[in-house]
Amino acid sequence: MNETTNKTTSKTSKLPLILIITITIAVMLSGFLLMPGDDGERNRLLSILGTNNRGTLLQPVVLMADMPLTDQQGESWLWQDQTPKWRLLLPFVGECDETCREFLYISRQVHIRLDKKTQRVKRVFLNLGAPLDDEMKAFISREHPYLTVVRGNEATFMALIAASQSGWSAEESRLFVVDQQGVAMMYYTPEHEGSDLLRDLKHLIKYSPEL
Repeated sequence: MNETTNKTTSKTSKLPLILIITITIAVMLSGFLLMPGDDGERNRLLSILGTNNRGTLLQPVVLMADMPLTDQQGESWLWQDQTPKWRLLLPFVGECDETCREFLYISRQVHIRLDKKTQRVKRVFLNLGAPLDDEMKAFISREHPYLTVVRGNEATFMALIAASQSGWSAEESRLFVVDQQGVAMMYYTPEHEGSDLLRDLKHLIKYSPEL
């Protein structure tokens, strides 16, 4: 009787361990399967996740590592050297007008509303024109202290995204979503609501592993 009971107890005690191992393997496998290895896989992933996406998918996607950038001190800022994060990229030329500042505001509020997932996302302000003036520097320091500011060349950026059909120009603002591998894959126009961006971003974060 005791021997039978001990065997039953032993088998029962092993079940939680087996369950934990099974779940761990499943999570690791799903993370591997959801990590896009090339443009084809990335577009396939987006087609699966984006059946109800609010933003517009970039076709083809844009590799931001091909864009030479510098930080505010003039030092090289390479996308591939940054900590892997989802990034909200706002490129602009000239004065940051009302639309530009509205995009900054929306991206900040969306970032805050991600709550516990805020650490998965960074915001990047890409200056494609002259150096920022004192008023703009003060505005960013006051309103957007955690914003990453980098600088690049307008013609280079235009050539990089030309095939993506995003419609971006110095006069037509766009907010881009860039994945953890530095690939721009989706964009938003001023007609989109902050809730559209928040919904899509939550979805992408949920179905992508943290690197």
